[in-house]
Amino acid sequence: MKIKNNYVLMLFCLVALAACKTEDVLPIIKPDLGSLVSLSVNANNVAEAGGTAELTASLSKPSSVDVVVTLGYAGKASINNDFSSNLTLVISAGSLSITTTLLTIQDTLKEGVEDIIISIDTVTGGTEDGIQLLGLNIEDDDAPPSFNLLLNEILYDPSNSGLDGDANGDGVYAQNQDEFIELINNSSKPIDISGFRVYDATGLSTSSPNHLVPKGTIIQPQKALLIFGGGTPTGSFGGATVQTSSSGDLNLNNAGDVLTITDSLNNVVITLDITPLSDNPNESYTRNPDLIGNFEQHTTSTTLKFSPGTKINGSPF
Repeated sequence: MKIKNNYVLMLFCLVALAACKTEDVLPIIKPDLGSLVSLSVNANNVAEAGGTAELTASLSKPSSVDVVVTLGYAGKASINNDFSSNLTLVISAGSLSITTTLLTIQDTLKEGVEDIIISIDTVTGGTEDGIQLLGLNIEDDDAPPSFNLLLNEILYDPSNSGLDGDANGDGVYAQNQDEFIELINNSSKPIDISGFRVYDATGLSTSSPNHLVPKGTIIQPQKALLIFGGGTPTGSFGGATVQTSSSGDLNLNNAGDVLTITDSLNNVVITLDITPLSDNPNESYTRNPDLIGNFEQHTTSTTLKFSPGTKINGSPF
């Protein structure tokens, strides 16, 4: 009968389970997807001849299995032509990190500064900690020396709610005084920017700079120059060189304006069309990640409304 047959089958299963010992059952090991993977690099710039950079993949906590991290490389420099590096990093079970060396490849081409953008393509056994992007520059030794001056953050619409817009830290909110631009020397050599000029659209059309950089202004490698509209900037600002507009007003409009920076010979070195960013955010626009990312509103990734002289998270460059 069907009932009897089912009873016999159940009895057989119970006998089989009783005969099974604990040591006969292999544990099921699942990847610890709670282990978050982040990337770091120990340099921002490397020489073309014999340059090295240490690239590290780290875990937020040890994993019970190997974590395999596949890297992606983009930018002007190309792997196996301008540099060599591993495509895959394996963080062994129980370990917290693995480090590999990126090596530059010398050539005789006049290429100027070549950037490398390093990212995570895939992770097995863990989870990427947000979007990981790193920037690294190879400094050409076949071309005349050049500099890499970068606009990293701009505040043209400070908040007018209490002191939320007091970017210069002097305890007073003033629209024209708390505006600022943050320039970074993204190279391995000091940059003398004496005589550089900062214009808004109106100033450029009349050849009247909103700020004339004083003689003797030198930005050290990987450091910032902050130019506020005015006031009395108060604070450390990450060790940045701090200036206030020589005209008393950067005059950056919230819409329909263009920031232009020229060198001492009036060659344009930086431009930013504010129009695509014109939604009156009451906060700054900053690159994210710093130095290599696109501009976004500052509170997209942090609670801070601005970070003059420092990285987006408030830490020094």
